[in-house]
Amino acid sequence: MAELQPHSRSNTPSLAPPLRRPLEEDHAPAVSSPLNPNPDPAVRSRPARAPPREQREKRDTLKKREASANTRGNTPNPKGKQERPSAPSPMRFSIPEPKLPDYEAPKDGIFASHEPNPIFTPDGEVELKKPVDHAWNKKGYRYTHCVADPHFRHKQFYRQSDSRPFGPRMSHEDCDKWFHFDDSASIITNEKGWRMGRGNVVAREGRLYYEVKILRGIPKDGPAMPTFTETGQRSAQPHVRMGWARREAPLDAPVGFDGYSYAITDLRFETMHRSRASKIYKPLPKGAKSKHAKSRPPHGKPSPVEYITDMDVREGDVIGLEIQLPSISLHRKVVEGIYNPAVDIGDGFDSAPSSGSKDPLNMEKPIDIIRDRIPVPYKGNFYFEQLEYVATKPMESYSDRGPTPKITPSPNHEDASLRSLPHSSIKVYKNGKEIGIAFENLLAFLPPASAPSAQAGARVGFDDSQVGYFPAVAAFCGGVAQVNFGPDFWCPPEDASNPSNDVEMVGNDATATVPEGRKLRAIGERYKEQIAEDVVWDIIDEVDFFMQDGGWEYKGEMENGIGAGKATPTARGMGGGLDDGVGVEVGRRY
Repeated sequence: MAELQPHSRSNTPSLAPPLRRPLEEDHAPAVSSPLNPNPDPAVRSRPARAPPREQREKRDTLKKREASANTRGNTPNPKGKQERPSAPSPMRFSIPEPKLPDYEAPKDGIFASHEPNPIFTPDGEVELKKPVDHAWNKKGYRYTHCVADPHFRHKQFYRQSDSRPFGPRMSHEDCDKWFHFDDSASIITNEKGWRMGRGNVVAREGRLYYEVKILRGIPKDGPAMPTFTETGQRSAQPHVRMGWARREAPLDAPVGFDGYSYAITDLRFETMHRSRASKIYKPLPKGAKSKHAKSRPPHGKPSPVEYITDMDVREGDVIGLEIQLPSISLHRKVVEGIYNPAVDIGDGFDSAPSSGSKDPLNMEKPIDIIRDRIPVPYKGNFYFEQLEYVATKPMESYSDRGPTPKITPSPNHEDASLRSLPHSSIKVYKNGKEIGIAFENLLAFLPPASAPSAQAGARVGFDDSQVGYFPAVAAFCGGVAQVNFGPDFWCPPEDASNPSNDVEMVGNDATATVPEGRKLRAIGERYKEQIAEDVVWDIIDEVDFFMQDGGWEYKGEMENGIGAGKATPTARGMGGGLDDGVGVEVGRRY
């Protein structure tokens, strides 16, 4: 019987695992190659070193951990809510508490007749008067009506208000001091050179429309023959321009003077931007034969167009102006420099947050409105005074007519003030008929594209809810115009006359609801929306300051001496200055 041999242990794995190859081991080839033309022999001859040993985490014993009273408090909770970073807060100033008359409603404005001869509309029925003792927006300051309210103790009692006539109209404060108005503030004129006025409603997103009727301008039978005065000087003829303007546009100049406004002229019916005239155009189908081509979005390639020529805007004509702006969410991507045309397709109104999204209410990045303003008295009324947005140096270079390098705005321009908005345009209508497109790729306006004067002490980068494009009309040497902000238009376009048309074709048979941002609306609808926004933000500011003052533990005196001002501040834009101890920010920013 054969003797049993013990099994061989040569194939049995040993208890000690083999050592891994060190990370620093050299793998350079001995012969040069295109990928490694100069192998270093010194590296190959270097002895390999073992990797450093990882330090063990020192932990307390189980007995110590059980005895610790803060064990659960130190254990991270993955399902717990993370604290969000706090938002900025408006500034508060040291001012005295309001007096009893300050709680009364704002007084009606005073209007004076023109001297020595009153100014009437061409039909002689309506007299146009000049506002007196109003706080005009000038010297880099902006004024809005306010009134004292005992329910807003923590925000120093004052809240937003308005003056008569209530409703969408031309603004008495946001116009040149030579403007004359009728009682409804819808008819305007100016006896001097080019002066401009803006409306009290602002376009920020969507499609908005308003009308302008020429009451005195180019006569119906064509431009008048030049006349001369007794001294031999040529008499100026009245003219009117209309368009859309931002707050930075100067009031002592016509619409379209710089890069902050877009205008339509009455003579030759041309467009005006940066004081450069161009033509209104009507896009033609791709491949159509045309003498003219224009670079158009989205790719900037030349497309066939038809230019509108040999046309004037005369007395009695009604000019409709429609502005189209993308959604605020898309607009913010442009000004923040994260807009990607390959991803951000469309105007932003289709991308409504779904119920299954992680942030359906946009709480990670909400729209925050910061209004740094101080209540000041002027001529019997109180106004909120705030630093106005001013022209930036890049925009001044863009508007300059000198021999400077050509600046082309784009959605991804390196400077925020020179970024343009995709899916934005201005269309022109004449007597209810669509004429064509006046402008495309309008400039962005949300901060930091719009910025107040930092040298004057303003905080840069905040939106006060009133940045955007305002209806603007300019008059020259007696030109008279009447605005209509809706909803009852004189010559309504097709979309405005059929508001029930809220569906659009998708494919062949299916229909889908048109997003609200793509429906044509009257700019006058923004008036009530702005009132609601002002009420909401006044309440939010009051709650914010209420929490800063200690919440329910508030004992009656505001933190840091708020409300202990020595004197009532005066309007700096009206020639006054802040007294000692007044206007110093005492509210805590966080």
